[in-house]
Parts: sequence; C-alpha cells; structure tokens
Amino acid sequence: MSLSNPNLEGYSIVREFWLKYYNPSKQTFIAPKKCSGCYNDDRFVIWAVSVAAQAVVDGARIYPELRPLIPNAIRIFQKYKNQHIKGYSAAENSGNDRDIYYDDDAQVASAFVTAYEVTGEKYYLDQGRELVRFLMGGWNDNPNAKTKGGVSWHVTNHYLNACTTAEVAKVCLQISKFLPQEAHYYVEFAAKCVDWLIAVLQDPGDKLIKDGVQDTSTNINDTKWTYNLGTTLSASSHLYFITKDKKWKKIADELANAGINRGVFFYDRDYDNSKRYWRDSSYFVQLLIEGLADYLLYVGEEDNGDLPQRIHEEIKRHLVMFYEFMRDPKDGLYIQSFEPHLTYKEVYETKYKAQFGDRKGWGLKDEDKDGDQPQKCLMGCAAAARVFFQGARVVPQI
Repeated sequence: MSLSNPNLEGYSIVREFWLKYYNPSKQTFIAPKKCSGCYNDDRFVIWAVSVAAQAVVDGARIYPELRPLIPNAIRIFQKYKNQHIKGYSAAENSGNDRDIYYDDDAQVASAFVTAYEVTGEKYYLDQGRELVRFLMGGWNDNPNAKTKGGVSWHVTNHYLNACTTAEVAKVCLQISKFLPQEAHYYVEFAAKCVDWLIAVLQDPGDKLIKDGVQDTSTNINDTKWTYNLGTTLSASSHLYFITKDKKWKKIADELANAGINRGVFFYDRDYDNSKRYWRDSSYFVQLLIEGLADYLLYVGEEDNGDLPQRIHEEIKRHLVMFYEFMRDPKDGLYIQSFEPHLTYKEVYETKYKAQFGDRKGWGLKDEDKDGDQPQKCLMGCAAAARVFFQGARVVPQI
C-alpha cells in the first residue's frame, strides 16, 4: 500500500482520531491513556485541541461529510476560555484561569476563522474577531523594554517569540478579508509583526527565523524551528497578495527558498543531500508545509523561476517519507516524529535500513512512547492530518 491521494489520507486520519479521542458524553477529546499533550491523566492542552479542530475544518473543506463534526470540535474551546479577558487557557477552567499563551490562542483563532469560511456560521467569525482583538493586545509596547515590539508568548511572560508574532500576523490577515470595514487595521498590524520578525529574528545569512528574545534582554535564542519560518512565510506571502508591495514578495521569496534549502539548520544534514529531510516534529512541520502552500497560493509563479517546482518536489518527497515511516499500519494513525529512524521498530528494521542504511540507531522520541512502546496522541494524529491536507494543496496526487 502506498500514498496516492494526500487529501484522502488526511480524511482517514481525521475519521480515526475522532473515533479514538472524541468523547460525546463529555463533549471533548479524552485520552484513553495519559499521553503527550495531556495536562492531567486524560485531558489535552488547548494547543493539541486547536490543531485537532483545525484538522477537522481542513478536512470538511474537501469532504462535506466531515462538516457535522465542526460544531462539536469548535465547541470544545469554550471549556478553556477565560470569560473576563477573552483569551483561552492551556487547560480547561472555570472561566478565570490566566495560563494563556498567545501562540496557542492564535491557532484557536485560525480555527474559528476557517470554520466560518467553510460553514458561513457568523458565530465563528464573531468568536474569531473577539480573539484576534485579544491577540493584538499582546504586542510589546513597553517603553522600558530592552527589545521592543513583537508579540508576547504568554500573558505573564514577555518572551517575544517568532511563532507568536507570526501566527498572530497570519490570523489577522485571514480575518481581514471577512471584515472589510476593519481590514486595514488587521493588515497594518500584520505588517508591523512581519517587519519586526525580519528586523529582529531573521538570520541575514540563511534567512531562517530565530526563536525569540526576552523583552528584558537583547540575547536572542537562535534556535531555528520549521514553524517559525513557515508562519512568517504565510504572513509575508499573504501581505504581498493584499498589498502588491514588492517588499513582501522579496521577503517571501527568500523564506520560501530557505524552507527547502537542504543545507539549513532544520534539515537533518547527517545524510547526503538527496536523503536530507525536515527533522522537526510533525506539529511544527505542518506549519512549514502550510507556509509553502500559502506562498504558491499568494505569490505563485510570478518571476520565481523553478522555485514553485522545487517546492512541489520537496513537499511530495516529505509526504511520501512521512507516510512510509510514521504511519502505524494497524490503525492508520501517526506518531509525532518526522525522523525515519525514530519510529516503530519493525519499520526501522525493514524500511529505514533499506533506504538509509544503519547510519543511525533505532529509538523513539520521549513524546512518542510509553515505557519502551510506541504511543500515539491527539496532537500527533491531528498534525499528521494537517501535513497531508496542507501538502495536498501543492501535491493533490502522487
């Protein structure tokens, strides 16, 4: 069995993770056994819930039979909402908890906006608008900060990170087309975010985006994750589509080229060039694939030579690898690893050694195991669905 239709694979994953994790009586996702992404024995943090809800909406855009799942998926968010400041906490709460992360909430907001786009239900747009306004309030305007600007990571921790700033910019642009009277407000804020990301966190050499910096410091955390580049690429590409300002195209071109440059940090460079791959977990990689897909949607083939074709080939190669190495043939669900040696033992012995040799030993990431046995979780399954749905925007058939 091989991968031929990425959308259909995404659909199958959504169907299976819904049956495995959604509990109708409790109206939320429940872990059969504590796993990665649980904040107690069986409930998931809102980050995992947001990715799962987004996967449901992504699937419903293609497969109408998934639309009845959208209200149940989106309704779960209300269990996490702080009713006073309108943000969503990491854990279910009574309406007062302030353990609120702006990057998580940006993904919640994106799920609201895309749910509106797919269903036309104004409630989702209203909830999205309320949350986007909250997110914009996370901008760091402290005049005494050593590093100014950027969107904070947490309501009480002013770590100014790339994913938060880029994801807020991204959802501002998403919602702008549905609120034309306010659109300029969101577009201007998104432009401010991308300007800050490029000025403060982009490496001028490899063009990747560094992780972030505390507002009390100027020492930047220079780890370069796939999703930081992917979300910045989504935002800059969308800005170019809206404004037609070549400034944003130049930024997007550089980011897109960097995202598929097999010599950069987030590729595993222990192999020859032909075998290198993105080595982040799937919940990060899904946002890089979305960024590359957004680039082709919003910028397209405009003066870009062979870049669109190279993006197509790189996404195709990764979809096939992910399917071959991370899919459990028993239930069709996925662990979170994107590294072919960190997989099921039988897959390592049969497929990895045949394709990669024995350069790296077998193992499982801590987030993908229970003791010495592989263990799946909601985040891994939802991220896998999004890998295929977003990848299918570029590679609909293999």
